[in-house]
Amino acid sequence: MRLSLAALLLLLASCLAPGHGILEANYTSLKCKCSKTISRPVHPNLIERIQVTPPGNGCPKSEALIWTRSKKILCVNPHDRWFKMVIRSIQRNRKALSSTPLPPVSKKRTT
Repeated sequence: MRLSLAALLLLLASCLAPGHGILEANYTSLKCKCSKTISRPVHPNLIERIQVTPPGNGCPKSEALIWTRSKKILCVNPHDRWFKMVIRSIQRNRKALSSTPLPPVSKKRTT
């Protein structure tokens, strides 16, 4: 009886051992969205959406995903010079669009 109780306690202790946490910490890249990134620039006119995720949630590196108008998803390095220039260009265009005043709206009277 004591032997089976000891074996059961040993099995329980091995399940709760910190080894699982160590293995999970070493294999965190399995939770990243991008397994490899491209290095060629993507023209801003082809970009439909950009998502930049900071390190965390199981992935130790920051990632940038680009959705193109042709419905492809590309992983790029968010620290590349060309990517930073594309982000600046998009932000500049947004500021220009939002800073232009809207024309006055006139409603036609219907009688």
